[in-house]
Amino acid sequence: MNDRESLIKAHYCRSILKVASISTAREARGLMEGVTTEESTANTSGPMAEAEGAALTAIRELAGHQRDSTLPRSSFEWTRAMQAIEIWLNVHNP
Repeated sequence: MNDRESLIKAHYCRSILKVASISTAREARGLMEGVTTEESTANTSGPMAEAEGAALTAIRELAGHQRDSTLPRSSFEWTRAMQAIEIWLNVHNP
């Protein structure tokens, strides 16, 4: 299974979002656009696939809102994306 690869991707996504959260709106949009190209990791366990999918969806939704406006860094979308990534990072195989 590729759960390890998925966790590496989760750490990467969290790092990018942390940098984006302290960047200018323009820089944050660029960083977010890069992260939206990530695809789900193949051959992961069920819990990992579910957590990864939810996090990537939340990141894409945040990026979509960032494209259309200048959301405050404390907005619901930022919080939701960061929480989804933390859940992803905390998935443990049974």
